[in-house]
Amino acid sequence: METTRDTGWNRVVRGAGYAAAGWAAAFALVHLYWLADGRLGLPDGRSVWSSTPLLVIDVIAIPLCAVAAAVALAPLRRWGARVPARLLGTALWGTTALLVLHAAPSVPDWIALAVGSRSGAELDAPARFATFGYEPFFLAGGLLFAAASLGHRVPGRSAVVSRSAAR
Repeated sequence: METTRDTGWNRVVRGAGYAAAGWAAAFALVHLYWLADGRLGLPDGRSVWSSTPLLVIDVIAIPLCAVAAAVALAPLRRWGARVPARLLGTALWGTTALLVLHAAPSVPDWIALAVGSRSGAELDAPARFATFGYEPFFLAGGLLFAAASLGHRVPGRSAVVSRSAAR
């Protein structure tokens, strides 16, 4: 295994990897809370149990978030060296793309709000919930995974974060 110097960039990439794993674990816990009939954070106090599509999304999201947390940690931990590099890279960048693309429809609203051509009061309740609630959370996760992905070792290139230096 290669070793690299511990630079400031390496610390940023490692920090992003741990933050991305924390983001994914937190999101899994939120989905578990909703599955346990929690209503905080859902529009109008709805329950996932009162909506089949929300229930299906919730049941699927929990293991996906757990896998995403493991994917974020894999480049940083020794056990991650057993994961094929191309598979891990695909998982890291795929997670990044999924999260950023999920947030993309809210970008026009964010721009309109930022330049003052629209106010939050003009948005209906579901659009407000998406624009100010969960879409920024998805974008934050996407950016964390993007930063973590930048440090992933691709075959034929040197690693930014050395797996042999991982604890």
